[in-house]
Amino acid sequence: MHHPWSSLISFLSEITRKNCDSIICCTHCGNRHTYVKWGFYSRYLFDDELINIQRFRCDNDLCPRKTFSILPHALLPIMRASLCMLMYILKMYEQRNSIAGIARHTGSNWTRIQRLIAKAISIRDWIKQEYGSTSACLSASKQWTYFTREFSWVFYPDR
Repeated sequence: MHHPWSSLISFLSEITRKNCDSIICCTHCGNRHTYVKWGFYSRYLFDDELINIQRFRCDNDLCPRKTFSILPHALLPIMRASLCMLMYILKMYEQRNSIAGIARHTGSNWTRIQRLIAKAISIRDWIKQEYGSTSACLSASKQWTYFTREFSWVFYPDR
């Protein structure tokens, strides 16, 4: 039988590879017209495969940011867990699975699962407040770019 966690990881990695094209706009000022490709960086997918993420330079003189990148759907800024993964772990926790049991199930360690649960709770509460819904797995449409920008502003304001 196929393990549900590994199915989720494979599925999310495939979605991300297919959704590397997105609407390009500065993640800080929203400029969609004057930007220049500015190299790339590599980022791990959920199954430890590397993917290249294009960087851009915003040419808006009023924008305080110099560069930005657009993450494909299901990658969250800074985190190696997707929204779906976080909500899956939170659901297991709320179904009274132990942290050690969740760690074994996901192939992770106890401290990482504990951090992910805390982050998942704060993200779920924020989504509920901002979007009026607890449905966390958003579509790969243009909403994703705006969602990741707002996510960054709320959870990582200094980056």
